[in-house]
Amino acid sequence: MAVSVVTDSTTYIPSALIDELHIDVVSLYIYDGDRHELESEMDFQAFYHRLEDMEVLPKSALPSPETIKESFMRIIERGDDVLAVFLSSEMSGTVEAANMVADMIRKEHPEARITVVDSETNSMQEGYAVLAGARAAAAGATLEECEKAARDTMARSRFIFAPQTLEYLKRGGRIGRASALLGTLIKLVPILTVENAVTSTYAKVRTYPKALATMRDKMLADAEAAGGFKNVCLHYICDKALAEMFQREYIEPALGHKVDLIALGPVIGTHVGPAVGIVYETVNPLR
Repeated sequence: MAVSVVTDSTTYIPSALIDELHIDVVSLYIYDGDRHELESEMDFQAFYHRLEDMEVLPKSALPSPETIKESFMRIIERGDDVLAVFLSSEMSGTVEAANMVADMIRKEHPEARITVVDSETNSMQEGYAVLAGARAAAAGATLEECEKAARDTMARSRFIFAPQTLEYLKRGGRIGRASALLGTLIKLVPILTVENAVTSTYAKVRTYPKALATMRDKMLADAEAAGGFKNVCLHYICDKALAEMFQREYIEPALGHKVDLIALGPVIGTHVGPAVGIVYETVNPLR
C-alpha cells in the first residue's frame, strides 16, 4: 500500500519539494489581537515589519482537529497509509491533536493506518525528517519503513541558531527579565539549539561574529564525528542580509558548495526575533 506524508507549516520546506513529493501541509495560525491568519498564507517580511512595533507579541495556535482530520481522510479515502510528522509536542499541541484525530478515524475506519511522529523539533530539522519519510514513500517503502526513515533522520540532525537580541525571548516569556537585561548589558549572545524536544542553550559568547563562527565550528565538528553531511541549510528570521553574509563568508567557504537559505515564519519567529541559524543532517547519528 502506498504511503502519503503530512506535516505542519513550521518545517518551512521549500514549496518545490512539497509539490514534488506530494506532501500535505496543515498550517498553524497566528493570532494578532482580533486578527488571525494561517501561517502558510502570510507574507513573512510584512509580518516582521509590523512585529517591531508591537507591544504585545502575537500568539500562535495549532491546526484545528477538523483540518487535521480532513488531511488524513483525503489520504485514507484514496487508499493510502498516513505518515504524519509534526513539530515537537513540547512546543505545540499539534501532535496531541493529531493522535486524537487518528484514534477517532480508526474507530470509524478500522482499516485505516496512521502513524503520528513527534519530530521533537521544528523548522528544517523537522523538515529533513519529513523529506526522508516522503522520499521513502516515493520509492515504494511501507509505512513502517517510512517512519523509520524519518526517525533515523531525527537522530542525525541538529538545529543551532543565534538571536540578535534577547528582547523577543524575554517578551514571550522564554527567559526571565533579569537574564534578558544581563545579556543586553554585557552584549552576551546566546547560541540556542533544540535538545530533548525543547529549546536550550548550546553556548554563550560575547559578540555576534563570534556566535556565527561558533555555529560554523560546531557544524564542522559534528560532521567530522558523524561521517560527513547529508544535508545543510541556513535559516533566518527578519534579517536576510545578515543571513546572506553568514552564507557567503562563513558557511559556503567551509563547505565548498552552495547551501539553501530558508526564511522562518511567524510561528517560530515571533518568539525569537531577528536571528540566523543552521540545520544539518549527518551521515551517521549524532551523539
